[in-house]
Amino acid sequence: MYLHGGAKMNDTLTITLRNDYLFKRMLGAEENKVCLQDLLECILDIPAGVIRDIELLDKELSKDTVTDKTGILDVKLRLKNGTTIDIEIQNSWSAEFISRTLFYWSKMYVEGFKEGESYTSLDKCITINLISQGFNLDSDIHSAYSILEQKTHKVLTDLLEIHFLNLSEAQKIEVQKAPIEKQQKLINWLRFIATDDKEERAMIAATSPILQMLNKKVDVLTLSPVERKLYESRMKLKSDIATISEVQFKSGRERGIAEGSHQNALETARRMKHANCELSFIAKMTGVSEKEIETLN
Repeated sequence: MYLHGGAKMNDTLTITLRNDYLFKRMLGAEENKVCLQDLLECILDIPAGVIRDIELLDKELSKDTVTDKTGILDVKLRLKNGTTIDIEIQNSWSAEFISRTLFYWSKMYVEGFKEGESYTSLDKCITINLISQGFNLDSDIHSAYSILEQKTHKVLTDLLEIHFLNLSEAQKIEVQKAPIEKQQKLINWLRFIATDDKEERAMIAATSPILQMLNKKVDVLTLSPVERKLYESRMKLKSDIATISEVQFKSGRERGIAEGSHQNALETARRMKHANCELSFIAKMTGVSEKEIETLN
């Protein structure tokens, strides 16, 4: 994949698919659907025939979305049975991430639902979150959540499914070439995504024809100066958002927002403003009005 007038990414730039811009650029592209299908087969307990017929959604990579501090660069798709899947990369785990994941899942679940329609027309929605660092719910490489009865653990419905993939834990497992079972294949995929070392990525790619194909495309990918800047900015933005979110939870909820302390909310808003967060994002996270935030210095 070439873009004329640019420089190869691997000439001077350390690259990794942990970067959500590159992840969407590669796995959210029509020409690479076979790679996305292979990854999904490793993560989900869904027949391969269902996964092979996927429709990519929200394929465009607009500059506004990439540069927006609150923008999410995810890979969204629909299976032929109506199931919608959203895949997102997160460089750092933050305290608000569970609530945020449920919020975006709920938006996806009711998207397109029209008044007067039967609730039975709502389709299954799955969110898949790949976490690079700080995941602390458990030490598993792959955690899957659904709605269960507390005593019997009987599943209430399969319409909700949330997955967390722990890239840090996957990197602790050695790459296995053959024979490769489904779990090991997933580990190889996660290590391929996590690494920023070209030689290691090539070594992992050698375990799978699909990964070899994707690795070749990454190696020859060329970005224009503008796209290169977007790639670099996403790494910084994702780190900043995780830091700000943690500040909001610790300095806000733990020190007074949950107890109704407006002063603590103002202090949190002031710090977020100094970190150049959008006013609407600060208002949403702290409960302080945009008008009041504008007066803070």
